[in-house]
Amino acid sequence: MKGLLEWVFGLYLEVVQFVAQYLLNVFGMDLAYFENTVPVSKDIFTVAIGVGWALLIGNLVFQAAKSMMSGMGFEGEDPKLLFTRTAVFACLLIFSRSICEIGLGISSTVIHLMQIPDAIDLYQISDDIFGIAAGWVLAMLVNVYLMWQMLKLSFQVGERYVIVAVLTILSPLAFGVGGSKNTMDIFRGWVRMFGSMCLTMVLNIIFLKLLLSAMDHVPGDTMIFPWLILVIALVRVARKIDQLVTRIGLNPAITGPTPGRSLPGMLALMAVRSAVSTVTHTAGGSGGKSAPSGGGARSFGGGVRTPGPGVRPQPPGSNPQGSPAPGPAPVVNEAAHDGQRSPAAAAPA
Repeated sequence: MKGLLEWVFGLYLEVVQFVAQYLLNVFGMDLAYFENTVPVSKDIFTVAIGVGWALLIGNLVFQAAKSMMSGMGFEGEDPKLLFTRTAVFACLLIFSRSICEIGLGISSTVIHLMQIPDAIDLYQISDDIFGIAAGWVLAMLVNVYLMWQMLKLSFQVGERYVIVAVLTILSPLAFGVGGSKNTMDIFRGWVRMFGSMCLTMVLNIIFLKLLLSAMDHVPGDTMIFPWLILVIALVRVARKIDQLVTRIGLNPAITGPTPGRSLPGMLALMAVRSAVSTVTHTAGGSGGKSAPSGGGARSFGGGVRTPGPGVRPQPPGSNPQGSPAPGPAPVVNEAAHDGQRSPAAAAPA
């Protein structure tokens, strides 16, 4: 059993190392790999240039029309500033690819200064470190968990690389909407996201070197547990780089798992919803059984009866059968009645 599990884990380790090795091409911030893998990206960039010119000219015409109709209540821009801004962004649109390559080149230079490794070698933790009879089981569980985290980190790095490539391919669209003051926020958003993703790719190399350095120095005895916590924390933080960059005011694309959308989070949410539903149905059933089946409930203060469900409240002054209730007997003023007798009735016989 032990030999079979070790053989399966050896295959799993080779797969993770194979994926991590080919991701070194992604860490270099070179779009040549993306263009060679996805040749249609060049055609998409050509189409994006045409659409960018259409957006730039169409936005100029629309904003100029608004300026001419400013006397009718439309808010327009200054025509001089509008045409000047459009001319500037027309030049930027022509050199949009070169501008993006400048940003990618700066990031690539920083990455090479950090000395990106030529190869990634992953080693498994020996079962002799734990010093117990079942140490091989614990070592294998730890190795599988670490390699799984590394595999997920590799996929997220690939997603970030794809986002950088897509932002570069569609850059003419961003320059096409920058010719107007009203649409300048779209261009600013693209600039912030492009710069944030370049910074994120640099941070990927920093965490990769930290992780590889930590995995090359595996301690022994009881210090293995703090080491495991440190390595797992490095991997988990590396997967949340985009969220951390967002906290400091930048605008990268979030590629990590959405909070509450992972498998443990979904299982916990389903368990909580099931428990709440069970409690709600139980409380509703017990409340319905304890309700009186008669016409109403009598209050403790004295004989006031409140109508129960299905009983129409009776208007004041009527009995339950629907006939008007007998009112109080009228009070007769005897003195006034005697004063109103006729003189013939008052005379003696």
